[in-house]
Amino acid sequence: MAADCAIILVGDNPAALDALVAPVRQRLSRAGWSRKSHDPFIQVFAPTGGRLEVARGLDGHGVVIGEIYDREGQALSLRARGALGCRRLDAAQARTVCSDHWGRYLLVRRVEGDVAVLRDPSGALDCVVWRKAGVTLISTTAVAVIDPWLPDGIALDWDAVAALVGRPGEHRHRLALTGLQAVAGGELRLIGEGVNRAQQIWRPAEVYRDRASRPAPDLREAVERSVRALAADRRWIAEISGGLDSAIVAGVLTADQRRSVAAWVNHYVDQPEGDERDYARAVAGRHGFTLTEVRRDGLRLDAARLAACAETFRPAANDIDPDYNDDITDRIEATGGWGSLTGQGGDAVFFQMPSLLIGLDELWERRGRARLAVLHRLSRWLRRPLWPTALARDWREEVRHRAGWDHPWLDDMRGVPPAKALQMSALAFCQTFQGPAVRSRLGPCVNPLLSQPVVEAGLALSAVDLTWGGRDRAAARAAFADVLPPSILDRRSKGELGAYYGGAVAAHLDFLRGYLLGGALAEAGLIDPGLEGRLTRDALLWRGGHSHLLSLALTEAWVRRWRERLDSRIP
Repeated sequence: MAADCAIILVGDNPAALDALVAPVRQRLSRAGWSRKSHDPFIQVFAPTGGRLEVARGLDGHGVVIGEIYDREGQALSLRARGALGCRRLDAAQARTVCSDHWGRYLLVRRVEGDVAVLRDPSGALDCVVWRKAGVTLISTTAVAVIDPWLPDGIALDWDAVAALVGRPGEHRHRLALTGLQAVAGGELRLIGEGVNRAQQIWRPAEVYRDRASRPAPDLREAVERSVRALAADRRWIAEISGGLDSAIVAGVLTADQRRSVAAWVNHYVDQPEGDERDYARAVAGRHGFTLTEVRRDGLRLDAARLAACAETFRPAANDIDPDYNDDITDRIEATGGWGSLTGQGGDAVFFQMPSLLIGLDELWERRGRARLAVLHRLSRWLRRPLWPTALARDWREEVRHRAGWDHPWLDDMRGVPPAKALQMSALAFCQTFQGPAVRSRLGPCVNPLLSQPVVEAGLALSAVDLTWGGRDRAAARAAFADVLPPSILDRRSKGELGAYYGGAVAAHLDFLRGYLLGGALAEAGLIDPGLEGRLTRDALLWRGGHSHLLSLALTEAWVRRWRERLDSRIP
């Protein structure tokens, strides 16, 4: 169970709603859930001590789940959210909401007997919808307490499971469960008896295409507004990795907000390339706080730990480092923290990816006015010549890569140059970081650099501007130079934990061999016959592949858990 759990039930009529809820009320209560909102047509249930706020529409026909802000970063009052829940939710209104507001929210509204659902463009809260017995259900969570409400005939979609196995660890929008529909960030879905239509109201490509009609983005202002609003005056466990992005988040908090952080945590390993304490200490020294340094020594990897993160709508790719997540959870519990605050997503938003495609963007956007100096600096940064054949090769590879995209954000890429398309695919992958993990069990994991205002600012700037002078995240470095220690501002390397994770996974090869080769995926014929040869210490340490094995184990755990849940259902 996660702190962001909630399930909304909207009945075609009050009798259908009551008939579905009544048999489950005691089960919910025993599991620590309570009813947060109760109207004749709409009821909302969530953990009694959860973190999600519920604002009922003032007329009883709508509800807003979560936190929502205006464009200045002011949180809407409970009454203002209730008023928002009263308005007709069609495509025009959904565009207005996405334009005038942002946050971590779901907006639900009855519309002429059907149900309209709008998920905030950042995708901070999961959202899955289905129908059962005259009721529309909208859930942020897949915990077992909702099993009686799952649709009749639900089953594992083995074609979709095969896709998960083929590219484990990637965020796949499509669920591998029949009868359930995932709602994408920025999507408006209308669902009811015989009705199930989706319209993508917000997508990255449209932000890029509309950039000329909007004021030039202020990256610094967008980050400050989002970080400070989301942090509010709560008590956080904050990650200080030693990298640029978490240093920016720490740097833009107000002094009062920094003082309210319960722990500034840096995880390090013994290998020099994975020990970033000097950089993290520089951030702590710059802002006058104490750093909590946590030495890592191996991974806890067994069937029980994997099962703990498997009650999700997708394999829990955000739980790929179980020891990190367990440590953050323990600290939230020990300090009474609200949740955890990270810098995840900055690599995509600020453009960390070194690529010749940036040169193609310069040619695409400026055509005959393309600047040779930009191409020269890019060539020096990448240490590769920008010959036409090299650019064409990278462009063909990018086109080939697009065939594997699985997200509604990436369906319409008209007018988007190749490096910008690369950034958008990275942002779609970053939905992984918004997904559930054990660390979000007691408090939400909040990633302010993936908030809508920050993402839109990054999308509205060209890849060339974001990497100006041939430097990753150059625009971000310039915007936050005054809050960053010189060692991080000037840093050109990133921490590397491949050797550490390789050794940590190698210590569990006996377990992984039995778990994967004798598991549900192997039984379904989805395990590559060559996997056994890669499950050796030498192969892992010399050829890598630890993340593939960890992600595959998470997928195996997810399939086992869902097969168990579905097998236990009463026919």
